[in-house]
Amino acid sequence: MSIPYKPLDLSLNIRLGETYDTKTDPHRLSSAVEVYELTKDYAKADREVMLIVMVDCKNDLIHLETHTIGAIDSAQVYPREIFRSLLLKNATAFMLVHNHPSGDPEPSLADRELTRELNEGAKVLGIKMLDHVVLGKERYYSFSDQGGIS
Repeated sequence: MSIPYKPLDLSLNIRLGETYDTKTDPHRLSSAVEVYELTKDYAKADREVMLIVMVDCKNDLIHLETHTIGAIDSAQVYPREIFRSLLLKNATAFMLVHNHPSGDPEPSLADRELTRELNEGAKVLGIKMLDHVVLGKERYYSFSDQGGIS
């Protein structure tokens, strides 16, 4: 008996490295709810998708990158690759966003550790980590709103 092949279905046709056109649709992001509104469609994905929301010094969106597409319960994330993307786009600040396909946005221990590492590394590079938003079914968790980013 063979198991039928099921292709990766993100329901959004997400591609690794896909970007957002900030010239035709500019956004100024000043709160977690605005980041949620911009990215909430990614909550529908059946795999974890990690996004980097890059902004300039006025919090104007300069680039939205689909950084990683993972598995149903995890995504491999390497801080050096995140910082590389930020530096190449001349971002002065960023928000990390990812979904939990389970629908529960409560961050895992790995989410908390990644946030801590990125926040510390960003300070060394002179880049501000503004938030890490975890998308769930019709709700989200914001590290910044919960005091998890200093």
